Amino acid sequence: MNKIVLMSILGVALVGIFVIKRMQKPAGNARYTIGILQTASHPALDAAREGFMQELQSTLGNEVAFVIQNAQGSVSQAHSIAQQFHANKKMNGFFAIATPAAQAMSAVEKERPIIISAVTDPHALGIIHPTTNVCGTKDMIDVKAEIDMLLHLVPHAHHVGLVYTSGEVNSRVLSKLMRKELEARGIVVSDFAFGSEADVHAMVELACRKADVILAPTDNTVASTIAVIAATALKHKKPLFVSDNMLVKSGALAARGVDYKTGGKRAAQIAHEVIVEGKKPFEVPVEQPTCEQIFINQTTLEALGLTIPPELHNQVVLEEKR
Repeated sequence: MNKIVLMSILGVALVGIFVIKRMQKPAGNARYTIGILQTASHPALDAAREGFMQELQSTLGNEVAFVIQNAQGSVSQAHSIAQQFHANKKMNGFFAIATPAAQAMSAVEKERPIIISAVTDPHALGIIHPTTNVCGTKDMIDVKAEIDMLLHLVPHAHHVGLVYTSGEVNSRVLSKLMRKELEARGIVVSDFAFGSEADVHAMVELACRKADVILAPTDNTVASTIAVIAATALKHKKPLFVSDNMLVKSGALAARGVDYKTGGKRAAQIAHEVIVEGKKPFEVPVEQPTCEQIFINQTTLEALGLTIPPELHNQVVLEEKR
């Protein structure tokens, strides 16, 4: 009886050792591990992440693995995640999506490569310099082309309201460029900046009462609350122009802006050059993907009683009615 019990105990012990060894075995055989820090959840930033991952998986297959963390719009959370990534010495590099993520990651990581995307002006952030470990793509739009589009679609516009988040550096930078371009054409410009999502509806209501046209730069809060902004603008019969092409599907009138998935794919190609091929980040200039297409929401166009002028026909992509 004692012999049987002893054999049973030994058997359980051996099984336990086997389980422990299996738990300690590394998951997968990835040669490269990349930490992805995403500022917030909305379609544009999701598209940048998807484009990045798909491109690297198509070239590296199972040799690449990703650790994905989302700050959910919190700057403090972005910095906390950046600290965790920095402490993980098994990561070969990092992908920072949007300005807050790029700022948080570059504040703590000074050696391993940081690939960025959906950052409007990385030079203004001070993260691009002769010995930088940061490279990738930015989402600065062609401001002149955007304003050209706006004035072709709404030639009678004389007062434009800029709606953006006061705390987002990227939004402030692009808004200033938009203001400069509009004022150079004799258009009156007013800023309607909000501090958080809670302020969006009231500020957009005010913009609609004061201005003829509403214009938004690339902005994380705008993207997250686009349904509210678009509905408010349409209620007041005010054309809403955005800088993120994907937001047109949500009710904005038009955009000639950023294709975030393309930006993410190009960032992945740059990541391959740096992390796999061994180029130094400071040897790879930050790129600005261009977009020649104009995205127009047909339902919104008809609701506002507007038409597409002949000079834009070859560039326009009509989104399906919703």
